[in-house]
Amino acid sequence: MNQILRKFLPALLGSLAWGACAAQTPPTAASIRFPKGFLLGTSTAAYQVEGGYQADGKGESNWDFMANKIGVTQFTIGKKETGNVADNMYDRTTYRKDIALMKQLGVNSYRFSIAWSRIMPQGTGAVNAKAVAHYDQLITDLKAAGIEPIVTLYHFDMPQALIEKGGWANPASADWYTAYAEVIFKQYGQKAKKFITFNEPYIEFFVQHYLMNLEQSKAAPTVRYAAGMTGAHHMLLASARAVAAYHRLKLPGQIGITLNLGPCLPFDPKNPADVAAAPWQDVLLNKLFLDGALRGSYPKQALDSLQKYNPTFKRTAPEMALLAANKPDFLGVNFYAPAMVKADPTSPFGVNWLGLNPDSAPTSSTGPHRPEQLYALLMRIKADYQNPTVMITENGAAYGDVDEKMVNGKINDANRCRSLMEHLAAVQRAVAEGSKTIGYMHWSYADNFEWIFGYTVKLGLVNVDRATQKRTPKQSYYVYQSILKQQPK
Repeated sequence: MNQILRKFLPALLGSLAWGACAAQTPPTAASIRFPKGFLLGTSTAAYQVEGGYQADGKGESNWDFMANKIGVTQFTIGKKETGNVADNMYDRTTYRKDIALMKQLGVNSYRFSIAWSRIMPQGTGAVNAKAVAHYDQLITDLKAAGIEPIVTLYHFDMPQALIEKGGWANPASADWYTAYAEVIFKQYGQKAKKFITFNEPYIEFFVQHYLMNLEQSKAAPTVRYAAGMTGAHHMLLASARAVAAYHRLKLPGQIGITLNLGPCLPFDPKNPADVAAAPWQDVLLNKLFLDGALRGSYPKQALDSLQKYNPTFKRTAPEMALLAANKPDFLGVNFYAPAMVKADPTSPFGVNWLGLNPDSAPTSSTGPHRPEQLYALLMRIKADYQNPTVMITENGAAYGDVDEKMVNGKINDANRCRSLMEHLAAVQRAVAEGSKTIGYMHWSYADNFEWIFGYTVKLGLVNVDRATQKRTPKQSYYVYQSILKQQPK
């Protein structure tokens, strides 16, 4: 199993993107400017940075269970790692130092997630007052530093008690989530002005669901893959209900959803099979969730194929009406790289993009370096979805040891510096050409627990010493700082 996972997973962490356009003149930090009020920040997620996994009465999450009791990272990196300590950011003394580093960096915003199993340890019922107070203090501390909190309600971590009731496959999951969301809105809705319902349903239900059951999946890849659509539909319904609840409470902000999106390009443009496979992968990766969230419908091609292999998946007219009537106020976009697609009869629906990176060394584990595809993505969203408000909620790169070596107390992550500038320039170009993009959040603020890759993949602007928790800003931190200093106030 270890060998199988290694074959399919090298770029799972972030190969998410799409489109084509001409390369631009290489940008400089001085050339990157955004309109006044544009959000420029960083991102993290609760399980990846908080630690304190049993602090203040926190309940067990699915990732607590998978990391501690299954040891899921053993299958990918050959050793057991967990988020039990991570970056220790549940501790206020620690996170205040991080906020000070963010303020010194110059960001005006910070995207973080709340752990559902902290707020409601069993997923439903009793609310944990200590956890509620913790996040209230965090929001207060961020605002005192001049940093706008962008609050994600769910970033892959469901209470384990609900997983044991069927998780997102259970039709009651939308009820569970809506009750949790209303607690969050009532507690923080007047203080925070940007909320995100969910992070990357495609990854959770199609990539993770398929790959974490790979021994079974390889025997019937399309059936295993299609099984995820039931949970994905329930998640989109939960998102729509949360949007409805947010607006029913007449809160003074905006609520969105974050999707991982990526231009789907043929791995070999001279291979007719790859060329034919790319549009079908685009339907599965991009159109399915974009249409679901922004149009209240699913592409017929995807719907027919998924229902063929997952006949238990049903959707009703009232459910689709709910999606159509409660669209997000903004679309969060996680973009790392285009999906380089190959025709592959051993993969779900005969298409594959995971782990396919044609770049020469050094390569990023997040996929091929194609910042122009971010521009193309934003232009496509503008053209195809009536130019919705967009926020880049994740973008980053991880080049391994070539970027992460510390020499005389400094880390010169030159490849990440280039990636950061070129992707910011792509966003700048899209904004200049009419895209309603309102912000860019770099992933990640600091090196953290990167899910099934543990601590082996580093995407942070700040290095974290695992033994001492010492923070060391990398060169990319200072490059981003120089860009942020010249933005209009």
